[in-house]
Amino acid sequence: MQPQHVFTVSELNAEARTSLEQTFGAIWVRGEVSGLTRAPSGHLYFTLKDEDSEISAVRFRSRTSRLAPAAIESGTLVLAQGTLTVYEPRGRYQFVVSILQPLGEGTLQRAFEALKRKLSMEGLFDPETKSALPVMPRAIGLITSSSGAAMRDVRAVLERRWPHVAVYLFPSSVQGTAAPHELRDALDRAVRFSTAMHPLDLILLTRGGGSAEDLAAFNDEALARAVFACPVPVISAVGHEIDFSICDFVADRRAPTPSAAAEVAVPNRVDVLIAVESLVQRMHHQTRIHWRLRADAFRLRADACLMRSPQRRFETYEQQLDLGLSSLLRSISAVWRQRRDTAHHATELLRLSDPSLPLQRGYSLTYRPDDPRPLQGIAGLQAGEAIETKLADGRVISRIEEVSKDES
Repeated sequence: MQPQHVFTVSELNAEARTSLEQTFGAIWVRGEVSGLTRAPSGHLYFTLKDEDSEISAVRFRSRTSRLAPAAIESGTLVLAQGTLTVYEPRGRYQFVVSILQPLGEGTLQRAFEALKRKLSMEGLFDPETKSALPVMPRAIGLITSSSGAAMRDVRAVLERRWPHVAVYLFPSSVQGTAAPHELRDALDRAVRFSTAMHPLDLILLTRGGGSAEDLAAFNDEALARAVFACPVPVISAVGHEIDFSICDFVADRRAPTPSAAAEVAVPNRVDVLIAVESLVQRMHHQTRIHWRLRADAFRLRADACLMRSPQRRFETYEQQLDLGLSSLLRSISAVWRQRRDTAHHATELLRLSDPSLPLQRGYSLTYRPDDPRPLQGIAGLQAGEAIETKLADGRVISRIEEVSKDES
């Protein structure tokens, strides 16, 4: 009995490639484009799919020049001609496209456009329905994944621009079949929290970029209506700058990225300090001008009285002037004190919001390496666990030798 031939992996992939290419030759495939990526080399990588199956596809740069850059995108229904092959280094079964013709909108895109038209006709996108965003929010609700990059990006921007704002996270999955329901539940929890626990000035609904399928949860009709009915102003920031969702259209403001949403949500404390200082200077200048005008008017009236009136009339004017001047000085002083106190309060508030002040007084902040929130108690800490301590001039990494509860 002759022993069977033992293939190497390379031989097997080469045989599979030859078999596929010779068996099928050039064929036409109809499907919907998904996960389209334009590589720096100019090649197009995407998936062709229908209701039940999908196949990896590639169109190389030399065959892309006849295709307008914006003609094909994720969600486009296409007719593609090409050959079946195997990418030998990875043993990947794929379809190499030579001709790619758009046929119309794909399933997701058709559903998106239909819902967009429906809600637009109902007036959910009208500018008159949008609520104004607060100028200086004190509390913000954040709806996103608790483990995603969007949450870290938003927190980093808020801490840099307006560090004393309180951020309350209402976690939810942001993709998958359960995501629409979880997002609606998170929005409902945020509204109930704002009503019963702590008023929220603003809600950020956000996630990072992804494919059309990844962002589909934010095109849910029930979620869009919940965002529209939300009594708290909502900023929607879903995906990258080129991505749009139904929630973007019904929200009070759309931002292109999670970081941009945080920029829109709060002012820059440096800009506010500059504005306060400028306001104080303008008030001081206007007060001096006002006083100078009144003094000039007094001198003119006094000179006229001396020239035209007897001594008694002049004395009467002097008494009236004294009374008027005293009243004016009291009014000016009161206004100036009030504005000075307001400016001082705003300046002090911004100074006290500097998170480094407690550290300079000898305090420190301790974190778990994988948690951006500072520790507030010993719950969950174990001996041998690594912790990070932030001091005024640096950070210290250490390990816990013992955890004990303070009985006092």
